[in-house]
Amino acid sequence: MTYHNSAELLQAFTRNHGLIEDALNQVPPHDEEADHCLNKAFDEAANYMVKAGNPVGRRVVITITGVTRNFDCPDGPSGKAVTQFVFESGSVVCGIIPRTTDQKMENGIMTWATRIGGLAGAHSMNIQTLAEETGGEVLQDKPQNLDSTFNTLVTYLRTRYSLAFVSTNKKRDGSLRKLKIDLAPATQKSQGKLVVKARRSYVSPRG
Repeated sequence: MTYHNSAELLQAFTRNHGLIEDALNQVPPHDEEADHCLNKAFDEAANYMVKAGNPVGRRVVITITGVTRNFDCPDGPSGKAVTQFVFESGSVVCGIIPRTTDQKMENGIMTWATRIGGLAGAHSMNIQTLAEETGGEVLQDKPQNLDSTFNTLVTYLRTRYSLAFVSTNKKRDGSLRKLKIDLAPATQKSQGKLVVKARRSYVSPRG
């Protein structure tokens, strides 16, 4: 998908690497006059995951963007509703940030603005927060290094474990519930300081 003021599907899920490369080559350059409607982009991505994704497969949304935070575009769904939808889709959110001087300046401005706006009740979305809540990662590097950065991220995703559990809370109410995965003290002591990357919340099924 590509996004600015709206989100557009460039290529459906496929195993054909040539088609994927063609789609990536169609991504438009940065548009100074367009907005970064993260609420629309993630709404479309989560919706596509639910409709077209393998119901038993891993679902990952990798966002390549220079702006990691932005206010909700008014003609789209709220960031809060979209975040809930992303959780319901079971997707892990990751980000790849092409780091440049201009990008750091623009992203810094938006980070400051959304924090101040949040105090006044303005709604926004934050890719870093989505990544942390869904167990994903955000990697940054220079534009010329993005090939290796992407490969690094894919390697991380391929070497993960899948864990399952049965909740003691039997209510099927669609509520957002918190998760915490930690290492046993003995493991921490023997292995040194380790960091666990895992989903921090999930949505209870309805019905």
